[in-house]
Amino acid sequence: MADDADDQAVRLYGLPPNRFIPERDRAVRAARAAGRREDATRLASLRRPTQAAWAVNQLARHHADQLARLLDLGAAMRSAQSRRDTEALRELAGQRHRLLEE
Repeated sequence: MADDADDQAVRLYGLPPNRFIPERDRAVRAARAAGRREDATRLASLRRPTQAAWAVNQLARHHADQLARLLDLGAAMRSAQSRRDTEALRELAGQRHRLLEE
Protein backbone atom coordinates (compact mmCIF):
# COMPACT_ATOMS: atom_id res chain seq x y z
CA MET A 1 0.00 0.00 0.00
CA ALA A 2 1.28 3.46 -0.75
CA ASP A 3 1.85 5.87 2.11
CA ASP A 4 -1.48 7.59 1.46
CA ALA A 5 -3.36 4.29 1.50
CA ASP A 6 -1.53 3.28 4.69
CA ASP A 7 -2.44 6.60 6.28
CA GLN A 8 -6.04 6.13 5.20
CA ALA A 9 -6.13 2.62 6.68
CA VAL A 10 -4.79 3.91 10.00
CA ARG A 11 -7.39 6.67 9.98
CA LEU A 12 -10.22 4.30 9.07
CA TYR A 13 -9.41 1.83 11.82
CA GLY A 14 -9.47 4.68 14.31
CA LEU A 15 -13.10 5.49 13.48
CA PRO A 16 -16.11 4.02 15.27
CA PRO A 17 -17.19 0.85 13.42
CA ASN A 18 -20.45 2.40 12.21
CA ARG A 19 -18.49 5.08 10.33
CA PHE A 20 -15.93 2.70 8.84
CA ILE A 21 -17.77 1.60 5.67
CA PRO A 22 -18.96 5.06 4.53
CA GLU A 23 -15.52 6.57 5.15
CA ARG A 24 -13.74 3.66 3.49
CA ASP A 25 -15.96 3.97 0.44
CA ARG A 26 -15.27 7.71 0.33
CA ALA A 27 -11.50 7.03 0.46
CA VAL A 28 -11.84 4.44 -2.33
CA ARG A 29 -13.70 6.94 -4.55
CA ALA A 30 -11.06 9.61 -3.85
CA ALA A 31 -8.21 7.24 -4.71
CA ARG A 32 -9.93 6.22 -7.95
CA ALA A 33 -10.59 9.85 -8.87
CA ALA A 34 -6.89 10.60 -8.30
CA GLY A 35 -5.91 7.71 -10.59
CA ARG A 36 -4.52 5.58 -7.75
CA ARG A 37 -6.18 2.30 -8.72
CA GLU A 38 -3.93 0.08 -6.61
CA ASP A 39 -4.62 2.20 -3.52
CA ALA A 40 -8.34 2.11 -4.29
CA THR A 41 -8.29 -1.69 -4.59
CA ARG A 42 -6.39 -2.10 -1.34
CA LEU A 43 -8.62 0.33 0.51
CA ALA A 44 -11.71 -1.43 -0.83
CA SER A 45 -10.39 -4.71 0.60
CA LEU A 46 -10.31 -3.34 4.16
CA ARG A 47 -12.98 -4.89 6.35
CA ARG A 48 -14.88 -3.22 9.14
CA PRO A 49 -13.53 -4.39 12.50
CA THR A 50 -15.73 -6.25 14.94
CA GLN A 51 -16.67 -4.36 18.10
CA ALA A 52 -14.11 -6.40 20.05
CA ALA A 53 -11.34 -5.76 17.53
CA TRP A 54 -12.20 -2.07 17.47
CA ALA A 55 -12.09 -1.88 21.28
CA VAL A 56 -8.66 -3.56 21.42
CA ASN A 57 -7.45 -1.26 18.63
CA GLN A 58 -8.58 1.78 20.64
CA LEU A 59 -6.83 0.43 23.70
CA ALA A 60 -3.63 -0.08 21.69
CA ARG A 61 -3.87 3.42 20.18
CA HIS A 62 -4.66 5.35 23.32
CA HIS A 63 -3.54 3.20 26.25
CA ALA A 64 -0.64 1.07 25.03
CA ASP A 65 0.86 0.89 28.51
CA GLN A 66 -2.35 -0.55 29.95
CA LEU A 67 -2.63 -3.02 27.09
CA ALA A 68 0.92 -4.21 27.78
CA ARG A 69 0.02 -4.65 31.44
CA LEU A 70 -3.07 -6.67 30.47
CA LEU A 71 -1.02 -8.90 28.19
CA ASP A 72 1.58 -9.47 30.90
CA LEU A 73 -1.17 -10.23 33.39
CA GLY A 74 -2.74 -12.73 30.98
CA ALA A 75 0.59 -14.53 30.64
CA ALA A 76 0.98 -14.64 34.43
CA MET A 77 -2.56 -15.99 34.80
CA ARG A 78 -1.95 -18.73 32.22
CA SER A 79 1.23 -19.69 34.02
CA ALA A 80 -0.49 -19.81 37.42
CA GLN A 81 -3.33 -21.84 35.97
CA SER A 82 -0.97 -24.37 34.39
CA ARG A 83 0.75 -24.74 37.78
CA ARG A 84 -2.66 -24.96 39.50
CA ASP A 85 -1.52 -22.19 41.83
CA THR A 86 -4.85 -21.08 43.30
CA GLU A 87 -3.28 -18.47 45.59
CA ALA A 88 -1.53 -16.79 42.67
CA LEU A 89 -4.73 -16.97 40.61
CA ARG A 90 -6.66 -15.18 43.37
CA GLU A 91 -4.05 -12.42 43.54
CA LEU A 92 -3.89 -12.10 39.75
CA ALA A 93 -7.69 -11.99 39.50
CA GLY A 94 -7.64 -9.01 41.88
CA GLN A 95 -5.00 -7.33 39.73
CA ARG A 96 -7.10 -7.98 36.63
CA HIS A 97 -10.14 -6.45 38.27
CA ARG A 98 -8.20 -3.32 39.27
CA LEU A 99 -6.61 -2.98 35.85
CA LEU A 100 -9.93 -3.35 34.05
CA GLU A 101 -11.43 -0.68 36.30
CA GLU A 102 -8.69 1.71 35.18
